[in-house]
Amino acid sequence: MTSSTPTWHFVEKSTLHGTGVFAATDIPAGTEIFEYKGKRITPEQADAMHPVNPDDPFHTFFFALSCGKVIDGGQKGNDARWINHSCEPNCEAQENSSGKKVFIIALRDIAAGEELFYDYGLILDGRITKTLRRQYQCLCGAPDCRGTMLALTDRQKAAIKAARKPKKEPAPTAKDKPRKRQAA
Repeated sequence: MTSSTPTWHFVEKSTLHGTGVFAATDIPAGTEIFEYKGKRITPEQADAMHPVNPDDPFHTFFFALSCGKVIDGGQKGNDARWINHSCEPNCEAQENSSGKKVFIIALRDIAAGEELFYDYGLILDGRITKTLRRQYQCLCGAPDCRGTMLALTDRQKAAIKAARKPKKEPAPTAKDKPRKRQAA
């Protein structure tokens, strides 16, 4: 008896950016869709290769691992490298317990034909400037888009959350309350 793993995805042109990955069938929340594969390299090797494409210097297939290695999806990679970023993702990238593999997991039920996204949350060394935020601009168009594929600091997340809170109407003061007319 042979067991087959369902084909959860297909790759085609994305309306968001370049190439994208789409659900081939309905994908239930919590499903491990596939592993992010590629050659394991050191951070130094990744730095030496950057930019991979001088015409698009901020586009790579690198995925940093907690074990200290980097997955280069551009070498020996699979379709996972084509998953685009969104600030409101339907998937997430999860490392295994050894920190040597990454799997793409459905965060919610995903309908057949829907594009797969995860939040890249890119981390750069040094100060994040307006120029860097612009260079790593997000194109997701989600209502809560933060405008960048870069990870936000806790302070930035709190500021965005506070700005999105609906403003409460101020409580009426004694001056605002209607008063009865005094009898003449």
